[in-house]
Amino acid sequence: MSKKSLLIFIIIVAIPLMGLSAAVISQPAATVNLIRNSVISVESLNEKVASYQAEAKAAGVTTVVKPLEVLDVMINDELVLQGAERDGYAVTDAQVDQLVRQQKAYAEQQVGKELTSEQFELIIKNNYGISMAEFRKSLKESALVDLYVRGKMPAVIQDYKEPTEQQILDFYRTNRASFMNPELVRLSHIFMPFTPENKAEVKKQMDQLARWLRYNTYTFEELVPKYSQDTESVARGGDIGWLAFDDANMRSYLGPAFFDAVFALSLGKPSGVLESTGGYHIVKVTTHTEPKLLAIDDPINPESKVTVKQYIRQTLTSQNQQAAYLRAIDNLVKQLRDSAFINILYTPEQSN
Repeated sequence: MSKKSLLIFIIIVAIPLMGLSAAVISQPAATVNLIRNSVISVESLNEKVASYQAEAKAAGVTTVVKPLEVLDVMINDELVLQGAERDGYAVTDAQVDQLVRQQKAYAEQQVGKELTSEQFELIIKNNYGISMAEFRKSLKESALVDLYVRGKMPAVIQDYKEPTEQQILDFYRTNRASFMNPELVRLSHIFMPFTPENKAEVKKQMDQLARWLRYNTYTFEELVPKYSQDTESVARGGDIGWLAFDDANMRSYLGPAFFDAVFALSLGKPSGVLESTGGYHIVKVTTHTEPKLLAIDDPINPESKVTVKQYIRQTLTSQNQQAAYLRAIDNLVKQLRDSAFINILYTPEQSN
């Protein structure tokens, strides 16, 4: 575990420890004093160690988590928070509110629907094992660290190199097999949502539309603006974009039966009535592409203007920027350690 790391960049799941005596729990593992004396307890250290061990086990990693290394990182955390306070850096509650909204919007994007506050809190609980108050605290501390590092170490953060053409080519050759477009279809649809109460009636309406299409009474393009209730796609003739065969999230969201039926459709011919998890559809596949190994100058997907080469350049640049950011953290922590009074009291016998 690198001393450059900061625990507050990671949402940590606190795992309660059982069977510890009150004497052990109350013992300090270390004291840290930059602008005030702060105690890191053996209890909190053991909780962090247990959390790391649980995460490592879940990820299938067998690396031994060493308490003294975790303690060192916890000291770094405390130093950065005290340093930010000393130097006048702060994150307001309004800024935290905005961060929470961003996280909620990201979660909604992942599940494909709007979430209530209660549903979002449940996602936080299920994914991180913490309350919304703890989640807000984590976001606030992470934002404060980022603000502080960028404010104190701008020159170090900007000291990174752009990747060379040879580095880009080497990356492509090494990872060529990963630059593969899966089987894709582009879809247009007529859509009607249903509820348990009106499902039969909606199905009856959609069956009528399917008969009109089958007997050429109306065209698909004529029916979309008159009957489709997907208001976002109506203006585009029912177009809802691309669907990838290997997209497990969309398969789960739409339902496997709907997903498989779409990929079995003939090009340009409207389907019968298909049922997804959210409603009934009549679908037309406008483009169907087979899996393709991408050349370095190919777009990364049919909708993108970004080529594989540009994507690799962005990836390598991001890696170099991240390395510079970690150097900035390391430099800042070193400065803070040089100014602080740190007393490590922990002994291996105190571990749980």
